[in-house]
Amino acid sequence: MMPVDMSANHREPLRVAVHHAFPIVAETLEALVRAIQPGAIASDPSKAALVIATLGEIDGLDLAPDARVAVLIDHADRRPVQEARARGAVAALPLDLTADHLRAALDAVLAGRNWWPAVAAADPEGTMSSSRRLDALSGQQFKVLDLMSRGRLNKQIAYDLGISEGTVKSHVSSILRKLGVERRTQAIATFITAQDGGTRMPPRAVLGTAGAAHLSRATHAAR
Repeated sequence: MMPVDMSANHREPLRVAVHHAFPIVAETLEALVRAIQPGAIASDPSKAALVIATLGEIDGLDLAPDARVAVLIDHADRRPVQEARARGAVAALPLDLTADHLRAALDAVLAGRNWWPAVAAADPEGTMSSSRRLDALSGQQFKVLDLMSRGRLNKQIAYDLGISEGTVKSHVSSILRKLGVERRTQAIATFITAQDGGTRMPPRAVLGTAGAAHLSRATHAAR
């Protein structure tokens, strides 16, 4: 495969296709790409020089023969990174990257280089998929996580579910522990990407402002 010239001096504008189940994630990534490389335009995957999508979505896309593919993954775990490499991707972008790291990763990809995250020697949950981790949550904990992804604060979640704010905080702590993460944004990232695996995702689930916090910060940092 011939490398694609993605430099600012390339005469043709970069055509990029970003796909994700939640529009706000795709839109934020597109905005970050444009911030890094002005003039980049959204394109159909069959005509795009760069395609950014999850592994589950790539199979259903009609890609250009010379397209470079960056795979969106939940966390920097060994299994999805290895699978992305095996599928010929040029990068694996964890959804819970910090703003600076996300920008650096995209900057490398847009410059025509490969980018791979450092991965732990072992998954602390025994290489459990995002879907299986979510299955470990109780029904009430799943509702709390759903509301978290919609941008609800603990006080609002307590009101919506008719429980105390202290109970919400307890649920949040349990959610983080069961998912093997440390921050709310990481838990929400797991919730977002699990839809690709057929998890018991509420059909009306919509990513809220809190769910896109790390991506939004990355967009602002790039401006």
